[in-house]
Amino acid sequence: MKYLFYLLLVLLTPFFAYGATPPAGAKTKLIDQAEMRQILDKYLVSESFQLPHIELRFKSIKLPKAYRIPAGKVHHQVVPAKPGILGSRRMTLMTRVDGQIKSNKSIRVELEALAEIVIAADDLRRGTIISDKDVELRYQDVSRFDSPIFSIDEVIGRRVKRSVRLGQPLQHKQIEFPPVIKRGERVVINIRSSGLALTAAGEAKEDGRIGETIRIINSSSGKEVLCRVVAPGQVEVEF
Repeated sequence: MKYLFYLLLVLLTPFFAYGATPPAGAKTKLIDQAEMRQILDKYLVSESFQLPHIELRFKSIKLPKAYRIPAGKVHHQVVPAKPGILGSRRMTLMTRVDGQIKSNKSIRVELEALAEIVIAADDLRRGTIISDKDVELRYQDVSRFDSPIFSIDEVIGRRVKRSVRLGQPLQHKQIEFPPVIKRGERVVINIRSSGLALTAAGEAKEDGRIGETIRIINSSSGKEVLCRVVAPGQVEVEF
């Protein structure tokens, strides 16, 4: 029902998407607070389709006074203070007439973004490898968070980069995959050269996660080479 309402709102009020042309003979057009609110509401609808996990709504909007623009083809653009809208406390409403900016209004807003997100089910210390017992889903306002996590599967097996207290949401910047190769570990170097595939033994000089490039000492030659981590105990180098 939520998205049906939003869809009807967009279809019945096309001003935001396509702009509008005032009646013939009109010299100026008044953009009042009701129209500004309509533009912002439709913008929030469009953002809701980009964030299907989240229910977005305005808790408050402090609208500027009505303003006039010249006659012509009008197009409005809403730009949030933060990319991705979450955490934005201001939005800029730019109004163009015949392709030229005629108004630029900064609008203070308070957003509510409700979603089920992953939170810590216990105090998680730095270095903890997350299991399903360490986290749970909780429905709450996520507007203050830059990168909330919506699925428990995204965090299982990852390592906590900084401590997270019981009940706190987990964010992408707080977790990482643990290294699959550790410094000092013996590894197999897969060598590819002119269609040939060879292997050699080596020793890791630093930790590495899948896809990272790390320093490896070739056990036979004693030379240091840069290799890409492809699996636990396996690295690859091309010549």
